[in-house]
Amino acid sequence: MQSGIAKNFAMASLQALLCAAALLLLVLDARAASATLVQDKCESYAGGDRSSYDYCVWKLGRDAGSASADARGLAAIAARMARASAKDTGDRIARMQANETVPARRDCLAACAAEYAAAVRRLGRAARGAARGGGAGLQRAQTLLAEAAGTPARCDGAFAAAGQDSPLAGADRGLDDEIELALSLLPSTPPAPPVN
Repeated sequence: MQSGIAKNFAMASLQALLCAAALLLLVLDARAASATLVQDKCESYAGGDRSSYDYCVWKLGRDAGSASADARGLAAIAARMARASAKDTGDRIARMQANETVPARRDCLAACAAEYAAAVRRLGRAARGAARGGGAGLQRAQTLLAEAAGTPARCDGAFAAAGQDSPLAGADRGLDDEIELALSLLPSTPPAPPVN
């Protein structure tokens, strides 16, 4: 009887081990598929430029959701990252506004604050549109991302027009890179249905 119990225990242990191994293989296969999607999308984004590829993989790798995201999800992740960057810069501008005493610079900071607030709204809506998908959602996301692009340059332009040096010059060029990444990750919008 002792031998039968040991044999049943060994068989049950072997079955449990095989089930665990099969589950591990499924998880690894799913991760490999999503890693391949990230790699494919980043290769397309980079167009052969190694530093752009590394940037793309690094940026998307910072969000745990990228491991299981589809193409729309990756675009939404990049748009959310751009939104976070725009919000951080907007918060930085608000801190500068509180301490600025020169009226011309205060006006420039107010213009920048408005630009970045608009960018935060647009990027949030773009992320939702990308995640939602569909022709209209993707097209709307593309439009909103394009409208948010250039926010740092418009802010610097406000200072230049007032004859002032921008305290933000070059500090937020990463925002345009993130927006460009989100735009490149957006799946192409399906063609409009024919009109009868």
